[in-house]
Amino acid sequence: MRMSVVLSPHGQSQVSLFQLSHFGKEQYFIPGTEDARLNTDCSSEPVCPPKCRCESNVVDCSSLRLTKIPEHIPASTAELRLNNNEITTLEATGVFKTLTQLKKINLSNNKISEVEDGAFEGASSVTELHLTANQLDSVRSSMFRGLSGLRMLMLRNNRISCIHNNSFTGLYNVRLLSLYDNQLTTIAPGAFDTLQTLSTLNLLANSFICDCRLAWLGDWLRSRKIVTGNPRCQRPAFLKEIPLQDVAVPDFRCEEGKGPHLQQC
Repeated sequence: MRMSVVLSPHGQSQVSLFQLSHFGKEQYFIPGTEDARLNTDCSSEPVCPPKCRCESNVVDCSSLRLTKIPEHIPASTAELRLNNNEITTLEATGVFKTLTQLKKINLSNNKISEVEDGAFEGASSVTELHLTANQLDSVRSSMFRGLSGLRMLMLRNNRISCIHNNSFTGLYNVRLLSLYDNQLTTIAPGAFDTLQTLSTLNLLANSFICDCRLAWLGDWLRSRKIVTGNPRCQRPAFLKEIPLQDVAVPDFRCEEGKGPHLQQC
């Protein structure tokens, strides 16, 4: 076939056929055609992190022996599964700043002993954070900076021995906090005061020393309408296994020279 252009009597061009084989595809490709649309669609496909499994809005990177949170997590992710890996430190890389749809992060069963300040910066949409079965030994408020929308915080089965009175500052929306099976012996007065919507607090399986330093917690538990599971004293011996909220105020006593002012956390 051949195509040529001739002028009509009125000066307008008319098209006739000529040999198309003289032209490559790039010479007659028009942006906006089906090929262009296909190219655009392919380039915008969400990228799943290597070895992870991505389905719907769930990114499953569990049980991959990962040592850090992977890159290239799709922006549409609602649930991120990173459990059963070998992460030791949560670094402040800003990875959550683009994940505006993220609701749940599961980091359970890793080896996390350190959470850098700002590691969760930008994660204000997250409502559930699971850090069960790690190696955390303390809780700092800066660890959770950015998690303003958090409602559930699971810290079960760690090595936490210290809760400051500002450990949970900024977590105003947390309703469920689990500190089950840690190494708590005492808790600083006012530690839970910033948790204004707290309805469930699990303090079971800790070795509480019910002396004068913990008297405030007995009062606090009695005055709050929250589910606690009745955490129990382990020491001194005459209070062993008695629920904290059932201990009479005079029985929260310290040995001479061991007053509340000596509490270190």
